[in-house]
Amino acid sequence: MQKIRLGIIGTGIIVSEAHAPALKRLTERFEVTALCNRTPAKAEALAKDLRVDSNNIWRDWRKFLAEAPVDAVLLALPIELNYPVSRAAVEAGKHVLCEKPVGQSMEEARGAAGLAAEFGVTFMVAEDIEFVPRFARAAELVHRGEIGKPTLIQWNVFNFMAMSNKYAQTRWRTEHVFPGGYVLDGGVHFVHVLQMLAGRISAVKAETRTIDSRLGKVDSAFALLTHENGVLSSLNMSWQTRAPQPTPLLVFGERASLTVFEEKILRTDNESEAVRVIALEDEDDYYLQFVEFHGAVTGNRPPSVSTEACGHDVEVILAILEAARRGGIVSL
Repeated sequence: MQKIRLGIIGTGIIVSEAHAPALKRLTERFEVTALCNRTPAKAEALAKDLRVDSNNIWRDWRKFLAEAPVDAVLLALPIELNYPVSRAAVEAGKHVLCEKPVGQSMEEARGAAGLAAEFGVTFMVAEDIEFVPRFARAAELVHRGEIGKPTLIQWNVFNFMAMSNKYAQTRWRTEHVFPGGYVLDGGVHFVHVLQMLAGRISAVKAETRTIDSRLGKVDSAFALLTHENGVLSSLNMSWQTRAPQPTPLLVFGERASLTVFEEKILRTDNESEAVRVIALEDEDDYYLQFVEFHGAVTGNRPPSVSTEACGHDVEVILAILEAARRGGIVSL
């Protein structure tokens, strides 16, 4: 099996806690050969964990792209750097796996979609939620007609981000220069799932709130989203609400509905009210994401995660913010 020399730019929480464990399971596919981080101590700690030569650590990503012995790079950076570093990496001839969101503006979101074709490399957004078993399975069930034509979707995603939380202590998140704060950072995940289930979103009506300004400029958003095929989705998200238990994702169709829990999916028939339990495979989404990236690079094929779709996730979040600012409906 072809092994890819992988470099990592940005060695923060998500890399050490999610990407690194997945890469340790994939040593036949990837060899992590170089690291880059503006805080050397973080890169040195990850170098020990992934057995990267201490001589292959950089602080400046520009020098890294020019000098590091890598075929591909994983980017896990503050959101405002995702697009410019991605573009510099593909210009340097590197395959890229870039953490979401792929950009912070409409222009960046749309520009990312053309990077692979323009520079002849693989460019993939690290949208791990596409590989989360419950969401992937729910989308499969919808697309094969298990509930008939989908009609409505309801999803309340409520989290409480205490200031003691390690993510809340990340300055680029709380003192963000990118729009939307956690609503962009985390919200693209949820929008992506809705579009996996019901297709492209074409119009938005929304309200946003800042409940605790220490988290940033926006920490909550309630939105009504219209899909091109007529499906109506309700997406309510907040990082300043503590729910007693996770709220399931509800997908309603003309023949049945799906209730998507973390550990299972329930299919309820509209007419008979019969309930069927659909079991889920247990696999790490970051592992599956790297497997897909490797297959795209070595097979010289587009990844299953559409960059255009991930760019549209960003556009939808920006539309939510715009709809809340000016009132009314924002069309996409």
